[in-house]
Amino acid sequence: MFLFSCSDEEQFTVDSNALISFSKDTIAFDTVFSTIGSSTKNFQVYNRNDKGVKLTDIRLASGGKNGFRINVDGQYGTQFSNINILKEDSIFIFVEITANPQDEDSPILVKDSIMFTQENGKRHKVILEAFGQDVIIMKDVVLDKDTTLSSAKPYVIYDSLVVKENVTLTLAPGTTLCFHSGAELDVHGTLEAIGTLDKPITMRGDRTDKMFWYLPYDRLDGQWEGVVFFSESVDNELSYVDMHGANFGIECVYSGEDEQKLSIRNSSIHNMQNYCLTSVCNKINVSNSQFSNAGTVCVQLFGGTYQFTHTTIAQFYPWSSDSGCALWFTNVDEDYAYPLNKLTFNNSIITGQSEDEIMGTRYVNENGEESDNIAFNVQFNNCLVRTDTTGASNLFVDCAIEHKDSITCGATNFRNIDNDNFIYNFRLDTLSRARNIGNPTYSKNYKKDKNGVIRKTDHPDAGCYEFVE
Repeated sequence: MFLFSCSDEEQFTVDSNALISFSKDTIAFDTVFSTIGSSTKNFQVYNRNDKGVKLTDIRLASGGKNGFRINVDGQYGTQFSNINILKEDSIFIFVEITANPQDEDSPILVKDSIMFTQENGKRHKVILEAFGQDVIIMKDVVLDKDTTLSSAKPYVIYDSLVVKENVTLTLAPGTTLCFHSGAELDVHGTLEAIGTLDKPITMRGDRTDKMFWYLPYDRLDGQWEGVVFFSESVDNELSYVDMHGANFGIECVYSGEDEQKLSIRNSSIHNMQNYCLTSVCNKINVSNSQFSNAGTVCVQLFGGTYQFTHTTIAQFYPWSSDSGCALWFTNVDEDYAYPLNKLTFNNSIITGQSEDEIMGTRYVNENGEESDNIAFNVQFNNCLVRTDTTGASNLFVDCAIEHKDSITCGATNFRNIDNDNFIYNFRLDTLSRARNIGNPTYSKNYKKDKNGVIRKTDHPDAGCYEFVE
């Protein structure tokens, strides 16, 4: 008992050579929205000496005026005294920031420092920095009159942003909508989101931090809900819109085909936990646009009238190799007939990482026979398709058919498919089979691609991107 009770007491030194060190000399945050708290970052303070050291003072240089706050030894504050670090030991410092409003449209660099003073008089500092971005916060907003949202500052949307019937929401070029988890855009009226090549409209999640050091949350799906166009909503337009990282992309509830439900041009709907686009018996026109990476199906159509021209539908969903196909269409759902009056793809790409990326199902009567009384009018013209055309070759006119054992197929058509880091570039690669297979007849109204590149007049490339070196 005597032996166990006699242990050396920790000795502390004031030797001027006994210095502390740090795991990082700068703590840098990504852009943080003003008045909204950031994620938490941390670093370690090391004592690599053979005796303990005492810190007489740890404090924020600004006294907390710049919005940073720290946690030392389990306590939040701006200044701490008499902190001991035992020999060959360390402590954690946790850092957060709630950026103050800057009354500026562009992000402003916010800086501070954590100052450390040792008992031996030595001083150290760790730099803190973040870009603070002023935002406009919208919580459970219902628009009951025509409204235009400007591009001056991003909008952070909580709950849902609702556009009532007979009301038009206009998004100015360059507008950014950042949706909090669970938030969505519900359109009962009309949405006019018309950006430009230089000033696209962005719809994304509101997290600006990272899941891992190499992986921003902005590259992940499921960060917000999506956009719903309800049955009374018609004449919606999306042009130069970048929509990504949601639970679903665009859901079009049944409206019928007497009026145009939606037009999508020069846009990208990317990385959705479920689908990029789903529609039930609507009239939709799509051109120069990209639908990519979905947990179920990129484009899912139940009946209706649709035309896709120079569209890229690419299924390389990173979280599962057995995710659904790129394109799925039908004229029936749970024994209900949904006439597929017209579904046309011109100069487009439908591909992915599975053996067959196109699935179509037809209405079958009680005798198990396909019925010709329910419209099923489908055609692919001058497209690159990854599918089995057996028994359906009449649907594919002048198309390039991919096979899984081809040298150039799937991912090799594109510049970069990086499922490890979730980085994608769907511009055409040098050997892509989509090159030069388009018909200029279908390109006459689309002389430039999604990125403004002029298309060839004789044999344009399929998809939304014309090949450039």
